[in-house]
Parts: sequence; structure tokens; C-alpha cells
Amino acid sequence: MADPGAIRLPLVSFVLTRQPGDDFARVIEAMRMQTYPRFEAILVDAGATASSRTTLEHLIDGDPRFKTVSVDTDPGPFGRASLGLAAAEGEFVTFLDATELPVPSFTAVHIQAHLASRHNIAFTASSISMDEPARGGLPHASLASGSAAAWLQPATPVLRLSCLDDDVFADLASRTTLLEPARLGWSASPDAAQMYRRFIIDLLDPGAGASTEQPSSPTALYAPLCQLLGGSAGIGMPLSRRLPGAVPEPTDEGVAGGTVADDRLRLRVWAANGSDFARRIGAQRYWDGLTLLLGGLPPGSGEVPSPSQIAERTDGLLPLLVRAFGERRAIHRLDSQLPRPAVLAILRKHHGAGLPLRVHFALHTTVLRQMNERLRQHLRARKAKRRQS
Repeated sequence: MADPGAIRLPLVSFVLTRQPGDDFARVIEAMRMQTYPRFEAILVDAGATASSRTTLEHLIDGDPRFKTVSVDTDPGPFGRASLGLAAAEGEFVTFLDATELPVPSFTAVHIQAHLASRHNIAFTASSISMDEPARGGLPHASLASGSAAAWLQPATPVLRLSCLDDDVFADLASRTTLLEPARLGWSASPDAAQMYRRFIIDLLDPGAGASTEQPSSPTALYAPLCQLLGGSAGIGMPLSRRLPGAVPEPTDEGVAGGTVADDRLRLRVWAANGSDFARRIGAQRYWDGLTLLLGGLPPGSGEVPSPSQIAERTDGLLPLLVRAFGERRAIHRLDSQLPRPAVLAILRKHHGAGLPLRVHFALHTTVLRQMNERLRQHLRARKAKRRQS
């Protein structure tokens, strides 16, 4: 069992933001009740006034676990989260609105899922309920789906938290499900709260896409891209609740659903970091991820949005892919992943109706490259078979 005084547990940073008119008092109270001993809470006071600063200082009452970030203007949902993230120091990060109240076991359960996972997942997600949590145990619901029995490691060799007993660990193990990176099904919805590994979030700087646009929320950007980079785990229990009458900030659903602006920004960040991401997760997984972001459909399904929808989503995408991979390689990869009309829509969005000769040449040589690659694979397979015999 992990005694907080015996080992150094991971520091968890909560970035707490609020819409104009919301109050931090309830969420501060909920944070103080957390059973996990090592966390910090960053309170972002956007549109701050002298009165709001004084109120926050009174609510914190000298508690060193709480920090404040005050700005005179309101930069919007993602801007508020970014201000808090810049001040956070934890290895794990959770973004919560002031109207989302975590149950006392929220931090401990999420961290235990990360510690016991068989894979280094990018984030964990749990449900947000509108109901009061049940007393005397963990609340039940179903965010995750599928068999979860073998996903967490057995209890004996796992680093265990002393604030979660054996029954709670067994309950958690039975209701935690892995969502692999290439698998659709996770929803970036206002009904889920996530705990991210900080180093993966740091890879996803939206400024890398050279865009002045902002995502509609931190979840809209981070969750789908983190899912593609490292996968996630759904914890089938609501570990936080939303205050009655609270309206969640608008966000989108699905890996590639939601607003066109969010789709476009995700694609740009994915493309701008293409050489780095392809090296980290492999070229094929990277390009499969691009396909998922573009259409939200499994690679190889042959189904993508219409050319006009693709053109709108991929504005500014091609130059970033070219910078990361080179023009010919980027075109070859797009042509091997997507139907030709979709590829032409992307190319014409950048070049206009009259494609340059070099682009036509790259398109015509794609088939030859694919045939050459299949031949190389066949020869390698024959050579390996001869060695075995």
C-alpha cells in the first residue's frame, strides 16, 4: 500500500475555471475533501475585479494547495484553461469548470487507474452526473463499454493508494475499459471529466498550427488528439457532478465531430507536429489518425465526408504536411489513405483548380509506389520463409 509519507506520489494539477457569474466556493470545498494527498488547484479568475480577487483570497484562506491566476479580460473557455495550465506543475492535469464538483475519491480513483494500467495511456475519463453521489462507496454508472476484467494489472504487484481499499480496487478494475488509440467510441462531451498526462498535453500546442483560431474548449482539442497519441481508459462510474441549473460550456462530440473550426484546428495541430508524432507512434498509425480526424471513420472504410466538407476542414492543412514530410511524400500518403476525390479536394483548396505539373506527377506515381511496396513486402516474406525452412 502506498503511504503518502513513504513514497512521492504524482502531483495532480486541477485547472479550475468559471464562466462569468459562477462562484468558486463549492468547487473549492469539493477539492478540500479529496482523499488523494498530493494535488494543487489553479483558480483562473477571468474578468477579475478587485472584489473577485479579495473573495478568492478569502475562500482560499492561506491553503498552499490553491493558486490564483487573475486577468482583467475573459479569453474564453480555452484561453482560461491555457492560463491555468501555464501555472500548473503537476504530472497529471484535470480541467474542471466551477460548476463541476469532484467526489472525494475523484483524484485517487483516476490516479489509481493510471498506476494500475497495463499501458501508459494518455488520459482517463469518468462521467459527470447531475445527481448527488451515493454515500458509502463509489457511485455507479457506465462511461466505459466492453470487457474490462483483464485490463488493470492484478492488485498484488501494483502500486496501491492507501485511501482505496481492496474492495474499491476490485470495483475499479471491473469497471475500467481501455480505448485503444485507433478505436472510435470515446466522446469529447460535456458529460465526461478527464485526467491527462501532462507531457502529452505539452506536445499539442495549438500555436503549432500557425492559426489564430482557438478550440471551443480544452476537451475539444486535447481529448481527441491525446486519444490518437496514447489511447485512454473509461472509468465506468460518475466521479463528479454538475450543480443543478448549470449549463456546460459548448464542446463537440466524437473524434472528428463538432464545429468545423475545431475539426480544422485539430487537423492543423496534428499536421504541424507530423514528423514528431510519426516518429513517436509510427508512420502508419499517424496517417490512420489523420484519416480519423478528417472523417471520423475507421481507416480503409472508404467513407469520408464530401469534397466540399473536406475542403472546408482542411484549409491550411497541406502546407503543414508538406513542411513535415515533403510535398511528394505527403501527396503519396494522402492518396494511399483517402479516395481520390478527397485528395483532389485537399490539393485544390491550396493550389486552386489548376494543379501544378509536379502535383499531377506525384498523383500518377502513387500507384507505382504502392505496387513497389507490395512487391518489397512479398520478397521480404519469401526471404523470411526461406530462413525458417
